[in-house]
Amino acid sequence: MNDLIRNSIKELQQAITVSELNYEIWWVYKAKESRKRYEDILYKYPIFFKMSLHAHFVAMLVSLYRLYETRTDTINLPQLMKLIKDEGSIPQQELKLIEKDIFNLKPLWNKVSVLRNNLFAHRSKSLDPSSIWKQAQVTPIQFKKIINESKSILNRITSLRNRSSHAFNLSSTKDILNLLNDLKRFNKK
Repeated sequence: MNDLIRNSIKELQQAITVSELNYEIWWVYKAKESRKRYEDILYKYPIFFKMSLHAHFVAMLVSLYRLYETRTDTINLPQLMKLIKDEGSIPQQELKLIEKDIFNLKPLWNKVSVLRNNLFAHRSKSLDPSSIWKQAQVTPIQFKKIINESKSILNRITSLRNRSSHAFNLSSTKDILNLLNDLKRFNKK
């Protein structure tokens, strides 16, 4: 069981990291200030940046979905909690607090689910894209919140279980800004 828990934690850390790195790239493309600053580059390579924006958004959604999905045959936070309960390495009162935090994120995860399940991983026949977005009512701040809260939950689990934590210190913002700045300089020549 120890290996299964350890592997599950690593997988969930990876899913959170992937969601955050993709969020950062997507947000650089999407944010008004960077769109304005790099407008000439974004319009010079419109298909590339449109597809890149889409790919990073979908990759973020898929990774976020994985964290809280309800299937019992996959690695997700609810299944990790079951394994840890069975292991008995974390006091019951602490587990209840963590479960409450997971429960409190459920409404945000449901918004992710609406987009993933009806528009991106699957395409609903009965709903048009605008009604799916309207149903999800999700904001960029909410995506960031579920990422940050998930990091906190997972680090609380590992801290209580074996006094460890994951740094979650990777960032893609600097790289994407460097790329856009390089393209901007290159195109001025």
